Amino acid sequence: MKTSREHAELDLIKGRQTWPVRYMLIDLALYSGLRVGEMAALKVGDISFKEPDPYIIVRHGKGNKKRTVYIDQKLTKHLKDFINYKAKTLKQSVEMDSPLFSGRDGKHSPPITLMKSFKQAIQVSDLSDRYSIHKARHTYATYLLHDTGNLRYVMQQLGHSDISMTTLYASILPEENGHLANKILRDE
Repeated sequence: MKTSREHAELDLIKGRQTWPVRYMLIDLALYSGLRVGEMAALKVGDISFKEPDPYIIVRHGKGNKKRTVYIDQKLTKHLKDFINYKAKTLKQSVEMDSPLFSGRDGKHSPPITLMKSFKQAIQVSDLSDRYSIHKARHTYATYLLHDTGNLRYVMQQLGHSDISMTTLYASILPEENGHLANKILRDE
């Protein structure tokens, strides 16, 4: 079974564009925690590659709220490479107001198109139908909370207005149960 990255590399060799775009979508979904509508609305100028803290500006999140989502170096590199690919290979505009994900008309790809593309990637990978682009957001949140232990940071990254929403991701990953049980301090 090929990964989305392997499919993208093969498409690049063969001059096809489906998987390079799909791979960017999957990577962005899994490593930014953005909602599908937020990804669909992204413009090239919403991405800041400033070191040491690259970020994405979400201009119209849920409740029409604006927020800054910090991204890691690997996603930053992939975004840079993708924007370069859009300009040189796809011959699409990469001006500041240009959509990150463009439809055939050059306008923003609608959220339903991104959802379908993500779903097709799941099917090609022979993964369960229970996976979705929104569940990528849950995966991001769960691992971010696990890795940082900072509920407020996860809340900010996801754009939650109420921390009780964020605490839904605080369930412990099953593989951590034994490790955490052994951390209990005992007076002996």
